[in-house]
This record gives sequence, C-alpha cells and structure tokens, in this order.
Amino acid sequence: MNAWGYAVYCLSALLFFYWVTAACLQRHTHDVDDQASLMPFADDPAAARRVEQAIGKTVPATAPPAALKA
Repeated sequence: MNAWGYAVYCLSALLFFYWVTAACLQRHTHDVDDQASLMPFADDPAAARRVEQAIGKTVPATAPPAALKA
C-alpha cells in the first residue's frame, strides 16, 4: 500500500468512527447524564437521601436484593 492509499484508509477509518459515534449519541440527552451520575448511590438508600438533600435531585434508590433476604 502506498502513502496515498494509507492516508485514504486512515481518513476513512476516522470518518467511520466519527459517523458511528455521532449516530450513537444522536438521542443522548442531559437526563441520561444525570441518571448515570446518580447510579452509584442507587443501591444505598441512606446515601441516596444525603445526595438528594445535597443536590436537590431525586435519586432512584432501591435496596439491593441481598439486603432484602436478611
């Protein structure tokens, strides 16, 4: 493969990566970011309440299944 062929190959790979990323993020909203940032607190109801008081957003806290079997 010569230099031009390699350059076209790399450019097409870069454009394909950009196109796929743009297609995946097309329906991405700010709410998705908020939900993802609150997930670490979802399995600890006490921590979820503290986070809710601190930031004013509702954390969908659920008790882990292991805690329910005690």
